[in-house]
Amino acid sequence: MLDTFKRLDDVSERKRLHCTSCKRVMIHNLEARCVGSWSDPHHHHNGGESYSIMRCGACDGVCYETVSWDSEVYHHDEDGDIHPVESSLQYPAPASAHFSFNTESTPDKLNLILDEMLYSLAGTKMVLATIGLRLAVEFIVNDNNCEGRTLDKKIDDLRVKQLIDDDQMELLHQIRKRGNAGAHDATGMNAKELISGMSIIEGLLEKLYNGPARHDATIKRAKQILKEA
Repeated sequence: MLDTFKRLDDVSERKRLHCTSCKRVMIHNLEARCVGSWSDPHHHHNGGESYSIMRCGACDGVCYETVSWDSEVYHHDEDGDIHPVESSLQYPAPASAHFSFNTESTPDKLNLILDEMLYSLAGTKMVLATIGLRLAVEFIVNDNNCEGRTLDKKIDDLRVKQLIDDDQMELLHQIRKRGNAGAHDATGMNAKELISGMSIIEGLLEKLYNGPARHDATIKRAKQILKEA
């Protein structure tokens, strides 16, 4: 719960944010902002949040941004001074102009992974997007009950189950390796590489989820119509 909350007057700020209408990073102007703070004197812990309405300078599209911080998460600058690490969220979430997935029949948890991956790509956070791509592969093999103690073995089992071909298996292993590098060495793919990897995932979504769901719906509808006839 916030201890203080107030609206700031005469605010003026320009910030680069991803515009969901322009589908790219644009200069946004601050239109209104409220700030709040809280503290826990028993544990010497405090923090705060700001709530801002931002307007795109190109299309006048409006977005809402929250920025939060607390005294437990901080970093030191070159002079050794302590600064809180800010965490920001934007609504609507940035939509990538590079790629979009058909998630008409995919599991909700997989959709969350894909959404956060696209959010990271839209915000040019390539390491996070690379890790997210690997997480999508890991979810798919687990959801299809692939055997093996490691992701490496589970991808091989996806091939054994004849759910992918040799080329797809090789590419999934490449995604696995690049995702491992992202997690351990903070090395991300570039946008072109990520889009290529996402196209492989899109093919799996169609074969494993969307296609079978449409087939089942077609059979069910045909049985109902023919039965009525």
